[in-house]
Amino acid sequence: MTGPFEFIVYGILLIALVLSFLPKKQFGQAAFIASGLAFAGFVAVSTFGTPRGPLVPGALLALILPFVTFFRMEYPKPNNWRRKTLFGGYIVLTSLLAAVAVILPLSFPVFEPPAPSGQYGVGYTRTVLTDDERLDIVTGTARELPVQVWYPATVGADATPLPFVPDVDQGGHLMGDNLGLPLEFFDYLADMKGHSYGNAPVAPLTAGRGRFPVLVFNHGFGSIGAQNVLLMEHLASHGYVVFSIEHPHQNAWVRLNAGKSASFNPVGFQFDELTPEKTAELEAILVRLVTAPDYAAHLQELQTFMKAQESFATGLKLWLDDTDFVLDRLQAETIGAFDPLYASMDVANLGVFGMSYGGAAAGMLCLEDARCKAGINMDGMQFGEHDMKFALKSPFMLMNSDGNLFLEPPHSGKATKFKVNEFVYRQAVGPIYSLTVADAKHMNYSDFAFLMPVAQHLGMFGPVDARAMNDVMNDYVLAFFDRYLKGEGAPLLDRTVAGEGAILEFTHRNVGEGTLAQSGQLKEGE
Repeated sequence: MTGPFEFIVYGILLIALVLSFLPKKQFGQAAFIASGLAFAGFVAVSTFGTPRGPLVPGALLALILPFVTFFRMEYPKPNNWRRKTLFGGYIVLTSLLAAVAVILPLSFPVFEPPAPSGQYGVGYTRTVLTDDERLDIVTGTARELPVQVWYPATVGADATPLPFVPDVDQGGHLMGDNLGLPLEFFDYLADMKGHSYGNAPVAPLTAGRGRFPVLVFNHGFGSIGAQNVLLMEHLASHGYVVFSIEHPHQNAWVRLNAGKSASFNPVGFQFDELTPEKTAELEAILVRLVTAPDYAAHLQELQTFMKAQESFATGLKLWLDDTDFVLDRLQAETIGAFDPLYASMDVANLGVFGMSYGGAAAGMLCLEDARCKAGINMDGMQFGEHDMKFALKSPFMLMNSDGNLFLEPPHSGKATKFKVNEFVYRQAVGPIYSLTVADAKHMNYSDFAFLMPVAQHLGMFGPVDARAMNDVMNDYVLAFFDRYLKGEGAPLLDRTVAGEGAILEFTHRNVGEGTLAQSGQLKEGE
């Protein structure tokens, strides 16, 4: 329920419902007229608007009310106990239906995605690669890797944008499979347009700018490659070619070749069952980790946490191999679907980034692969086979959720003493940045707060405003890559910030002006 017309229709519907509860002699005719208007409104929404699953309860109520109100006017019956009981049941059931009818559209809204701010239009295409030298651990066949790309494009005035989530079924599976709702419930995603255009011509290069740097993104475990479309479009509009790698069976759902698909099935990761007791135990470790009395105690808690999820450390090798395969193919220019891009992109000028588990993949790749010129870990525990030794040489940024939200009761206004990836920040040899967003939880580092705001009430998101969070990600990710891949000034990165707007804390080391430690190492216990 996002448009003004839908608000009006729902308002009339609720008025009709309340009138139907009142004495029929005074309000019966008004209730019938209002219910007829509400029914007509839902017909109009279905005909001219965006009919969708979340509107079904409201439409059902709009269908019921005209019959009930007409029946009450035309067929009066004695006011006996049976009639009173029946009417009481009607009030209870329709009130519950009305609550569901209002909550669902607000929980799964049709929204206008924020537009990217760069000078370029945004093109989009997708392909599925096959690595014949590796077998998928689930299917036993050659590993397939879907890859999406957003790139600077020339977009015609009459071009039609793609849906916000380019593969509508993927978005439906992501939300429906997690919430127990049918795929058809999310058909409306097809009508919710983004700012990307399928197979649009690549923007021409301009004098003095050179070719477009390349970015490679890895999604979160159990998520999808299009989990950060707003950020992808923003970066592409500012002159980056942004590839997003899908990791089948470790993401929610993805379309493969020959009509096949892959659902979440993390065979080979050997997870322990995450019982409520186990979850509480891990959360308790996180609290001790961010509030430890000194760095040594923090490291001990961190190692305990990582050991409890050791499969994440060993399993990351699969994602690194996936990323390595895609990078090799991009460098060799052997992906036919991306032929129009090769002349315009500079794959040697490479940045890698990711969210959650994908952020850990970015960190490990930058630690081990010289092709990484700059990288960002968006709130991912830095898993990997690194034995807590992490002397990053390439510029890197850590983006953190608010550790205060681990605490009970949660409090804001001051950053926690330690971040979950403190050891990465302290050991970095090259430029390193640490950004913490106030009131942000882990999943705020995605577009999902826009797609299903209801999940905030289920504890998935923190109270930070979705658009403010999006602005922070757009501004800082772009500034970081502009500085280290384009050589631009990016003055946003030169400050250290505490408690400014949505930023709880922004610090950096080894970057000259404004650094916290010129030596490249912090003292033990600081």
